[in-house]
Amino acid sequence: MGLVGFGICKRSNLQLAETQSSGRSESMRKSHSKELDQTVEETKEYYRQRASQYSDWAHRTGQYEDGVEPEASWFDEAMILIEALASSGLSGDVLEIASGTGIWTEELLRNAASVTALDSSPEMHERSKSRLRRNPKVRYIVADIYNWVPDMSYDAVTFSFWLSHVPGSKLNDFVSKVSRCLKLGGRVFFADQRTEGLTREVMDHQSGEIARRSLINGREFKIIKHFYSSEEITRCFLQEGIDINISNTATLFYYASGVKNRAQKARSRNPL
Repeated sequence: MGLVGFGICKRSNLQLAETQSSGRSESMRKSHSKELDQTVEETKEYYRQRASQYSDWAHRTGQYEDGVEPEASWFDEAMILIEALASSGLSGDVLEIASGTGIWTEELLRNAASVTALDSSPEMHERSKSRLRRNPKVRYIVADIYNWVPDMSYDAVTFSFWLSHVPGSKLNDFVSKVSRCLKLGGRVFFADQRTEGLTREVMDHQSGEIARRSLINGREFKIIKHFYSSEEITRCFLQEGIDINISNTATLFYYASGVKNRAQKARSRNPL
């Protein structure tokens, strides 16, 4: 084989290797995306199944996730979150994402003109309706936040113990949707576990975002559990025109409040 022929052969082999490598990468990406979508669905099913077992930690009744009542410090810090929500100034028309059993909705109703309670679990809504005695100021919507299309703008948006269930690949689009739902000057409040909570989770991979949870009956689920840093959260909201301040409780939780001060920039990618 001449040098020219050898060069052509070598280039062909390199091109073939690159094509195969690209094919494997695309296959792995699709496989990861499929697993992620399945875990998102499994997360929703886990909370649907847990609805009847869900603890009312505000009143210290019901069953807890690990079957044992948390230490007193857990309740003390959780009540700090309730107090922070109460002082956050959310009023007018409020959107509550992942509204759950109504613990947070109950507090919102003290100042809100209306609450749109959005949750993918009809079972959670039933618990909330019972708790709130079917308060007419609450509009319940059963929907997946990723597919839901808002039909109005809101004076405030809130979500608690939800952000850590948003996978990293969906975070920017989720925050973009929050901003789109907010009127200019609208307020946001949310709370979740601090990154230290990672040590309390059974993760598939230590650096991953899939955890394992079990029901009291022993059934096991994979759920999304992503512990975002304060820097990641602040940066993500800021790029959507929302300035937030994050505060921490002593050991377990953080809470954030902020205001939409700027309109969103035009985006090229498909929104949620």
